[in-house]
Amino acid sequence: MKKLIKNWVHIPGLHCGSVAIRDVMTYQGYNLSEAMCFGIGGGLGFYYTVSEDISPTRMIFVRGPEMEPTFFSLIDKPTSWKYETDDEKALEIAKEWIDKDISILIQTDVRYLDYYNSSTNFPGHVVSVWGYDDETQTVFLADTGFEGLQAVSYEKFKMGRSSKAPSNPLENNWFEVNPAKPIRSLSEVIPEAIRENARKMMEGRRGGRGESGVRMIKLWAEDLPNWTDADDWKWCARFGYQVIKKRGVCGAGFRWIYRDFLKEAEEILPSLDELRVSREMDLIGNKWSNISMVLKKISEKEKPDKNLLNFASDKANELWELEEQFYRTALKSL
Repeated sequence: MKKLIKNWVHIPGLHCGSVAIRDVMTYQGYNLSEAMCFGIGGGLGFYYTVSEDISPTRMIFVRGPEMEPTFFSLIDKPTSWKYETDDEKALEIAKEWIDKDISILIQTDVRYLDYYNSSTNFPGHVVSVWGYDDETQTVFLADTGFEGLQAVSYEKFKMGRSSKAPSNPLENNWFEVNPAKPIRSLSEVIPEAIRENARKMMEGRRGGRGESGVRMIKLWAEDLPNWTDADDWKWCARFGYQVIKKRGVCGAGFRWIYRDFLKEAEEILPSLDELRVSREMDLIGNKWSNISMVLKKISEKEKPDKNLLNFASDKANELWELEEQFYRTALKSL
């Protein structure tokens, strides 16, 4: 049997999760920007993991946990990732929802998506599923910046969804997207979304990658000078630069896409403009962009540069202070 959801939607964009949300919401009849989807989901976060079992051994990650379920929980009803231990059953569940013309979001590992041509594990990548073909043993996915739908074999589909690669092992994570109509008013949702992201950052939240929050920025800042002791210090710095600047993060660790969300929010809620939230986030984004270039410079050295690592540590401390102040203000004023 072959099934493809009619009038499927894919609008290429910057970040996997926010693109997937926008696609399924556009299919449902709602014209939301990628930035709005990211912001309502509360996409800001920061993880710092040190482990000899991962590559690099000092790894940062700048998006928060549970962005996709948070988005749908705020606009519609409580939603969370669902899990399935049996790979074959997980495939059948996906096909059952497609048969009902309802797309699902899944998490997978980029290494098993042939169109990336990557030998590096990156589990937790979010895509939307729009169809399948039993004869060719393929599923059809919409993925971030790629045009159209991507065909993935059943075998690779199952392998990617059940990848146990650190630091975010998967268990066929998924949920269907079928929100009630109409969804809640954005004027109600936006302040809740900003407060919820601020709470997550101030209190800390656990995700597949560990703990996310401003506290982790402080830990990273304090540990940066110690990167001289890491055998893979060059890769640690290069990966940090890529994660902040290059990997679908809008150039500043997602802070500029969140700034764009806040700009849209200010048009809907003029009172937000008085708090200067978009301008403050623009400043924070500039700081993230700048520190990424310091990390790039470190990675290009022949040996660890203690002075540059100390400089990066000072800049990371500035970021910690600015972000903590931003979230405190958001919780106090909204």
